[in-house]
Amino acid sequence: MGLIAAVLGAYFLYFLQKFLYRHWWNKNLTVELKINKNTAVEGNNLLLQETITNRKLLPLPILKVKFRTSKYLEFPGMENAAVTDNYYRNDILSLMMYQKVTRSLPFRCGHRGYFTVDRADIVCSDLFLSSEMVMDFSQNISFYVYPKTVNTPAFQQVFKTLSGAVLTKRFTNEDPFEFRSIREYQPYDALKSINWKASSKTGELKVNSYNYTSSFQVKLLLNMERETALRQEDLEEESIRIASTLTESFLAQGIPVSFQTNCRNINGELKEAIQAGSGIRHLDSINKTLSLLDTTHPSPPFVPYLEREYKAETNEYLIFLSTYQKDDFQELLCNMQNNKAEFFWIIPVNKDITATVREELKARTIVWDNSLN
Repeated sequence: MGLIAAVLGAYFLYFLQKFLYRHWWNKNLTVELKINKNTAVEGNNLLLQETITNRKLLPLPILKVKFRTSKYLEFPGMENAAVTDNYYRNDILSLMMYQKVTRSLPFRCGHRGYFTVDRADIVCSDLFLSSEMVMDFSQNISFYVYPKTVNTPAFQQVFKTLSGAVLTKRFTNEDPFEFRSIREYQPYDALKSINWKASSKTGELKVNSYNYTSSFQVKLLLNMERETALRQEDLEEESIRIASTLTESFLAQGIPVSFQTNCRNINGELKEAIQAGSGIRHLDSINKTLSLLDTTHPSPPFVPYLEREYKAETNEYLIFLSTYQKDDFQELLCNMQNNKAEFFWIIPVNKDITATVREELKARTIVWDNSLN
């Protein structure tokens, strides 16, 4: 009788716990994923915090926490993960009654981009591991990884060349709010600049003179049209890094920067040009745009795009970033040169892509060899 009672008791316990777990395992159970920063730079480390809370009397002896994100986020301890086109994390833990567990998962941002985690799946087993229950918890994690900057002696020389060309072409205008002095009237002075009060005192015409302010700006044009049918991912990413670095460098010099590209973003959209601006917020705006670029699909032809979008401005110095070197693009640059447009062309190349530049454009061209940097 004792054995039968024990067997019946075991069966009762088994079905009771099975019933309890099936109906109550996810009651007052919460899962929250957080990231410690909303922005990072390619190569930086971030921290993902995983918090699981069980606010009930029923313990959860085996709980699996799973989530999916980009393969470019490099977590240590890859034995707990599967990596294909995405990264699949699978952590196992135990939660007792009224217990909260917090885990910090450091990871490295291996690639620029915009990354999200929109859900976490929870798999729970009962006490006898006889069945599993699954539930998903919505998450709202998103962050930008900006392109890393190019900090090499070679780039410093390139920037020195560019900034020298840019500064010598700086256009200045008198600012009517920046009074400097009173001087004698010259034949080229406008009548509106005459200071009649000072003229009446001296008996000679006098004019106001003002300090000069710059109305000059740099426009970066990133051409992601492919030179060959074979994609050159290293050159695409290097072009994006150079665009980010030039933006930061020119803004540090107090020169406003605008930006335009024919590369679609992750939503498949061709965005309008970012108008000229300055300051840290403007740098963030351009870096976010660069983070969102999707280079996995071919970009539309650049020449028709530029002819449609570009409007000549006397206060813009154009800097082209383009591995694409075919005749239509170089013909466009020659026409711009003939029309007195001020520009420079940076050509990122590697061991597979070399630079072939027309003679008349060589003085306005810098070849950036990615394999040497």
